[in-house]
Amino acid sequence: MAQPPTAREEWKAHRGLVLAGMLGMSFYSIITYSLGTFIEPLEQEFGWSRAEISLGLTIFTLTATFGGPLIGAVIDRFGTRRVALPGIALHAAAFAAFGITDGSIFQWIVLWSVMAVVALATKGLIWSAAVSSVFTVSRSLALAVMLTGTALGQASPIVANWLIESVGWRMAYVWLGAGWGGLAFILVLLFFFDAREHSRRSGAASPSAAGLPGLTSAEAIRDSRIWRIGLANLAMTFVGGGITVHLVPILSETGAERSVAVAIAASAGIAAIAGKLLAGVLLDRIQSSLIPFTAFALPALGYFLLLDRFESDAMLTLGVMIIGFASGAGFQITTYLVSRYGGLRNFGKIYGTISSTLMLGASLGPLASGMLYDATGSYELLVVAAIPVVLVAALMFVGLGPYPDFKTPNSTSQTSGKLAAAE
Repeated sequence: MAQPPTAREEWKAHRGLVLAGMLGMSFYSIITYSLGTFIEPLEQEFGWSRAEISLGLTIFTLTATFGGPLIGAVIDRFGTRRVALPGIALHAAAFAAFGITDGSIFQWIVLWSVMAVVALATKGLIWSAAVSSVFTVSRSLALAVMLTGTALGQASPIVANWLIESVGWRMAYVWLGAGWGGLAFILVLLFFFDAREHSRRSGAASPSAAGLPGLTSAEAIRDSRIWRIGLANLAMTFVGGGITVHLVPILSETGAERSVAVAIAASAGIAAIAGKLLAGVLLDRIQSSLIPFTAFALPALGYFLLLDRFESDAMLTLGVMIIGFASGAGFQITTYLVSRYGGLRNFGKIYGTISSTLMLGASLGPLASGMLYDATGSYELLVVAAIPVVLVAALMFVGLGPYPDFKTPNSTSQTSGKLAAAE
């Protein structure tokens, strides 16, 4: 009987896939991170309000929220490569098409609607599903490295601003789409092969989703662990998304100068990378509810420091870095736990549904935070209320139990049933 591959062997065979997934993940994220750089040029040229410009991002977010389960079912049926290749190409073209904007709000909405639909094929679950299919021993670290693509996306405002100053905002859209998207497409074309594609290339029978180990859709709906993971993430992204979007004004409210507030807020991105990588290393070595509990509870300390009881920029920076670290770790932990507790049989559907809860929280949180500020004239109530919310979210991970041993599809129900009975 063949021995399962070691972590070193997994990385040697599939490091190209992780790199391709990282670039794909970064390209998906630049639409969000780069928009702020284009706001002023669009405002100056067309006289649009910032609310009108931001409407596109609302369309994008809502489409991602409700389209997650659908695209998950598609990749379960056809595999990740067959979705990612046309997805990257269409996404790049749709991004470049923003350069033809002529001042019509209707056209702006149409362009964003097209972008939102084609970008479903480059969502994080595409890259996560592929990595999970070929990594077992080092799955968490591989997912962590792949998910650092979002950190690359955070550099897009710098690139976008340089392009806008060099060639104008229209060509900046074209170059970001063709350049960044083109590079991602090349890497996906060359290296992005999940377990199903490896079977096809070797001439072996290609496994269908039904032949992979894991929960059926009906079992996933009944599994309390999947529900707890999803609800914890909804709570976390609702308060976390609200505080993140309003972070600069929250810091300014403490008396920090705007330039200082911006610099402090930027430290969250660096801390998020560290959070992803550390969580990746720990999850491959330790199976314990303590890891997700700690990651989801940590923001409570960060939020307390945001209240500026110490009247110190250093403590504010520490608080923001704790929040960023926990955010990075939490996203990584969620992806990994879904692959372990749900298996790979319906990973796309399950993770797609949970990622939709993430997007829903991230969509509603900033709106609720703004409404709370408008009602009270301060962010203090928002920050104070966020502390018990994240602590409750952390408690949802206590007692999840051992990972199921999905040996065969036929054993899935039995394993799931035993674990459910043991809870």
